[in-house]
Amino acid sequence: MARIPEFAVELLELLALVVGSGLASVIGVELERVGVAGLAGGDLAVGLWALAMGLVALYVGVVALGYEQVLPRIRALAGSS
Repeated sequence: MARIPEFAVELLELLALVVGSGLASVIGVELERVGVAGLAGGDLAVGLWALAMGLVALYVGVVALGYEQVLPRIRALAGSS
């Protein structure tokens, strides 16, 4: 069985984190949009729920994955070359 180089594994992990961060951010933005539309339409419960879940998704995408996972890995890969 062929061994995968460590650098390739790190790149695949980074790619997965970037895709996950982007996906969570897009979901967060869409939930925020639904929340504002719900509030504008008079549905307070759905609007507030969507706004809260949108904030959570944006936090996960931007801070938890993007800032705390992706950036340090990019810096480590750039520094090791």
